[in-house]
Amino acid sequence: MKKLLHIIIYCILISGLLSCGNDKDPLHGEYGYLKLNFSKAKDDVSITTKEADPIFAVSITNSQGIIVKSVTNHKTLESDPLKLKTGIYYIKATTGESVEAGFDKPFYEGRDTISIKAGAVENGNVVCSLCNVIVNVQVDTTVENNFKEYYVTVTNGNNGGSLIFSNDNGTLTKNGYFACTGKLDWSLYLVNNNDNIYDGDVKGTITDVKPKQNYTLKFTTSSSEEGGAINISIVCDSSVNVENHNISIVLNKKAKPVFSTNGFALGTKQSIPEESEQTWQVNVESKAGLKELTLTHNSLAMSNMGIPYSFNIVGLDATTKAAINTAGITWGAIETGTENGTINFSSLISTLVKGSYSIGISALDRQSQSVSTSFVFDIVPDVETTTLSAEPWAKHAFLYGKWNTESKPSGLGFEYKKVSDTDWTQVTSGLSEDGINYSVKITNLAPSTAYVFRTISAKEPSNEIEFTTEAATQIPNMSFDTWVSESRSTSLGTKTYNSPNISLSEKWWDSSNGGSCLANVYPVGPETSHVVEGKAAKVESKSALGVLAAGSVYLGEFGNTIGTSGAYLDFGRSYTCRPQSLHGYYDYSPASINKTKDPYTSLSGQNDYGQIYVLLTDWASPFTVNTSNKVFVDFDNDANIIAYGELTFNQSTNGSYKEFTIPLVYRNKRTPKYCVIVASSSKYGDYFTGGIGSVLYVDEFEFIF
Repeated sequence: MKKLLHIIIYCILISGLLSCGNDKDPLHGEYGYLKLNFSKAKDDVSITTKEADPIFAVSITNSQGIIVKSVTNHKTLESDPLKLKTGIYYIKATTGESVEAGFDKPFYEGRDTISIKAGAVENGNVVCSLCNVIVNVQVDTTVENNFKEYYVTVTNGNNGGSLIFSNDNGTLTKNGYFACTGKLDWSLYLVNNNDNIYDGDVKGTITDVKPKQNYTLKFTTSSSEEGGAINISIVCDSSVNVENHNISIVLNKKAKPVFSTNGFALGTKQSIPEESEQTWQVNVESKAGLKELTLTHNSLAMSNMGIPYSFNIVGLDATTKAAINTAGITWGAIETGTENGTINFSSLISTLVKGSYSIGISALDRQSQSVSTSFVFDIVPDVETTTLSAEPWAKHAFLYGKWNTESKPSGLGFEYKKVSDTDWTQVTSGLSEDGINYSVKITNLAPSTAYVFRTISAKEPSNEIEFTTEAATQIPNMSFDTWVSESRSTSLGTKTYNSPNISLSEKWWDSSNGGSCLANVYPVGPETSHVVEGKAAKVESKSALGVLAAGSVYLGEFGNTIGTSGAYLDFGRSYTCRPQSLHGYYDYSPASINKTKDPYTSLSGQNDYGQIYVLLTDWASPFTVNTSNKVFVDFDNDANIIAYGELTFNQSTNGSYKEFTIPLVYRNKRTPKYCVIVASSSKYGDYFTGGIGSVLYVDEFEFIF
């Protein structure tokens, strides 16, 4: 019995490291220590690995989904205990490379959940199982003697999931590892000693494929009345689910069957108007004679008309043939041995309703040569164009349509109008085309307004579709003209400071005042003289008890301080609009960076950096920043970020306001739930790095739609 890798993970809370029996933090409770040990165990699943002492990549994630530790080599953790808060942790271990297909590349994965309790020792067990399907190929000496070149192509159906087992490059003896998709397709390529080529004549599909199964494809030759043959035996897990396939390959074969039509392309989608009177005919020529001519489809409408989902025209019983002919598919006298045949779909197509259809056609000749094709078509309205859909934003929209004719019709374009209007606006230029599909961007629309549009051609307009533009709502007090007095109760008494809000009952903005007020330091306040209009926000980096207190104003709410090491901030306010950019004004006077901490100590002496950025997200709730533990928004990898834009600067504007526009780069088309805007006098202030005395003025922010 071969071995399955197990990872035994022991979680050891090392209470003896602290004299009081456990670690305690006044704000966050008790801590423990996690130590990871690894070993192997036996299992009854037939799997092997070439790694005697494999290396595992390990990641540990807390209950908030934050990875607290990630290593590529588990051995680095064996002598390095991790200090962790009590709570639930999720452990994931992998070894190998996760690919669609690869030779000798097994991929194992295992997961476990660990509960860390103060003063207790918890043991966790992660069983790493093989995620792949194993395939290997065997040929005997009869194949080697009769064929000078042979290889087997195996694919799992996914892009990149294909391997070639060949006799001329050593891959024939290798194990192939495939990502499991539920099936494996294989085909055999042969060149015999007389240079006759057999490409794809021997092929098949293995279904119900599951991970941890080993499929062996065994090839040998035998004799038959029709000539040489290849016997294929597919063996799953060495002893179960054995499938044997004997397929004759006759030397000096006649040409394979060939399909043709009366002028259209098989395999390419055709657009056919409803009640079409055009002839749609497929011809098949088979030099070796037809053994089977099979049609398949998946249309419920065709099935209800009496056409079976799959049927073989050759030798079809009279009752079924009559039902199919009545439904509109007809053919001549196609019998076993017939070299030519014609299938006419014209009557069927003239009665089908609007929709998409696909009919598979497969011919098998008397020398076991199989050829397949498909007749794919859309039944479309008897008009030149079809209106498909709209993608509305606040002040613009993308319109989509397609044409139904064989060639692009003249006068192609769109018409649109407000639902309440009478006259249409026509757009025929600036179209983007992709085959028969086309689109256009229309602008200068009114937000929160109902519109209707349609595709047009020189012949006539098509069906109409309504859409409503999105709202174009501004964030309250983006001009920073209104300020209120805000109080915070602290251990040092009540602290009062200014807040850029219309009222505390409708609070959108907050600032770094909430943390630094403990030291009677207030980095943010209203500016009344140096403004663009009304009032502005003055944001300054200051010193608080010898530590940099970076000035910042942001959408969200200050939480609590974490001793003198940091603070909690809730980033984001509810917002569902999709602006194109953030516009406004800033004036910046950078000081030299004189306060640094890792990882930005190298910035000492340089000009400080100011920053303004905006985020649109669909977080489930505001994002909690923890500056003490360096828990910040991952701007590059957070999957909930919908759009992002930023402006960073480190040069003085010489006391004058500079106008800016920050484009929002959208990563997807989802609807936002939260908006974050941050303006900071020290970009790296979260890391207590910046220049005391850096001053940033911001005024008249506005979203552009």
